[in-house]
Amino acid sequence: MDKRKEANMRVKSNIVNALIDLMKEKNYNDISISEITARAGVSRVSYYRNYSSKEDILTENLGRLIECFTAELDDIPQHTPVRRIMTIFFHTARENQSIFLLLHHAGMDSQLQESLDRLILSSTHFPTLDSRRTYPAYLFSGALFRLLIQWYNNGMTENDSELSNIFCQYMDGLL
Repeated sequence: MDKRKEANMRVKSNIVNALIDLMKEKNYNDISISEITARAGVSRVSYYRNYSSKEDILTENLGRLIECFTAELDDIPQHTPVRRIMTIFFHTARENQSIFLLLHHAGMDSQLQESLDRLILSSTHFPTLDSRRTYPAYLFSGALFRLLIQWYNNGMTENDSELSNIFCQYMDGLL
């Protein structure tokens, strides 16, 4: 990889990590660009070369989160049982907890939910949840989103398979 690209990726990673660390200490709206750059150890010029606002950091990370879920779904063979698909989904959610919570605590729940809606509607793994039957798809997506929030808030005590079983038990009529 090009050294400049590597350096820029490192800068972006430092900025994201700085924002995550700062959000553990204070409210997202109270965090300044100066605090982010100081914590990241980068200049404001480097910051603005990559982002125009704090929201850009979050939007980029939302895109990455959805890409992770999409990549996992794409790797799953068609006709895989829904419980298995959901176990893989919850595993991916566990691995990406910090990004999800960063977005959640920054007040981006509606964007998270809309992205999850699109993911469910576009997936071929849930044939009964397609764009022709939007109510069941939105019900499924909304329940999944709220379950993720609750799971994170409870410290993810259930393993991925247990959570998949809980979810599928209640969603059984939709699938």
